[in-house]
Amino acid sequence: MKEKYKRGLVLDPSTGELKPVSRGQYIQQWLYGVCEPYILKGTMFMLKSPKRAALFNKMSTPKALPREVVVSTEAACRFIDFIYGQNIGNDCPRMAVTKCVCQTATGRFREPVEKDMALLYTANLYLSAKITGIGEPYRLIETAEEAKEMLKYFDECGLVHAIMYCHSSGRWTFVVCNCDDEICVPVQAYKAGRRDQVLAGPEIIALDRSKCKGCDECGKCIERCIFEANSIGLGGASAVDYKKCLGCGLCASTCPSGARTLVIRKDYEHEDKLTTRILLG
Repeated sequence: MKEKYKRGLVLDPSTGELKPVSRGQYIQQWLYGVCEPYILKGTMFMLKSPKRAALFNKMSTPKALPREVVVSTEAACRFIDFIYGQNIGNDCPRMAVTKCVCQTATGRFREPVEKDMALLYTANLYLSAKITGIGEPYRLIETAEEAKEMLKYFDECGLVHAIMYCHSSGRWTFVVCNCDDEICVPVQAYKAGRRDQVLAGPEIIALDRSKCKGCDECGKCIERCIFEANSIGLGGASAVDYKKCLGCGLCASTCPSGARTLVIRKDYEHEDKLTTRILLG
């Protein structure tokens, strides 16, 4: 059985189990990794022109290419605990980290740079592959605690966690991306009007206006929201556009008065890809 694990593991969202990756999936992931920088460069080329961006927004994303589900730090940490907590009797790596692929592909850098967290079979692949798309080495993340401390630091830096998968299947979950509002290509595409790649997570903000200190005194929720879901409302208190809230939780983690909390999203659409059994416990 151990021989089957040499290529790493995949997550089966239907059963919540880790299983051996197939050779075909392993090869496809390597090919995607090699092509990814060119895909990102091509996307940015389309977004730089209003006419090209309008055309780009009309095009559907091929099924094979990634989508990403936005999650809170707490949900991401539960996901990490699940990945590291599975006893599958082998020594395959659970996670590895490298420099942000969007940053290295576009040549634009902003700290923290090392924040691309590969999962399971992808970690195994990029730790051993001689050729990767960005030409940067991956570093093994030894423990769940190390991974969670990284996620908490990324939250402090104002980064949004997103779990990415290909082929519209949770069996192709391959990375935890930590996105900013200036360089991250999927986020730039989302802000330009593309809505089929960055997807709402299983949580959404609940606002208690009676606790809000007001935007004149605080306003951190507006500063931290990279999806422009927060604004100044009546009487100077903050307001939420729930259609824009993707559930990252950045405003909740920084609200000094506890006016914002995360609650379960009733219309979460991606249970078959990333189940709430893992993300929310």
